Amino acid sequence: MLFEKQVILLDEEAADRQEAEAKLADRLYDEGLVTDAFKVAILKRESEFPTGLQTATIGVAIPHTDADKVVSPQIGFMRLKQPVMFHQMGDNAEIQVKLIFMLALKHSDDQLKMLQTLMALFQNQEAIDKLEKITTKTDFLKLMKEVNIDQ
Repeated sequence: MLFEKQVILLDEEAADRQEAEAKLADRLYDEGLVTDAFKVAILKRESEFPTGLQTATIGVAIPHTDADKVVSPQIGFMRLKQPVMFHQMGDNAEIQVKLIFMLALKHSDDQLKMLQTLMALFQNQEAIDKLEKITTKTDFLKLMKEVNIDQ
C-alpha cells in the first residue's frame, strides 16, 4: 500500500516550497522509507524540473526523484494551510500550490504510471474539492481508494 505509513500531513504551514518539501521528505525519512540523500535530491530536482500543476481551482505539485533513494515505496501527502510558490511543469510559470503528493517509488515505470494516475485525479474536480476539505487521515485514505490510487 502506497500510504501504509500514513505520511499524510494536513494543514501544515511552510514559508516556501523548499520548507514544504523538506518537511514531507523528512517525514518519509523518519518512517524509514527513503535514504538520507532523498531530501537533497528532491529539492535539487524540483529546482531543475518543476512539478507544479494548476488545476481548475488549486495548484498541486508532485515532487519526486530517482528510485535509488527509495527504501520502500510510498507516497507522502501534504495539504498546506496557505499555498506556497512552485514553478509549473512545462512552462516554468509561478503558481500557488496547496496540495503536494511526494512520490517515493522504486521503479521508473511505477513512477510514470503513478504520475498518469495523479493527472487523472487532478482532473477530477469532485476529488480535488474533497482533498481541500478532508479533516482526517482516514478520510484521505478512503478518498485515495475511491480514486484507485491506493488499493
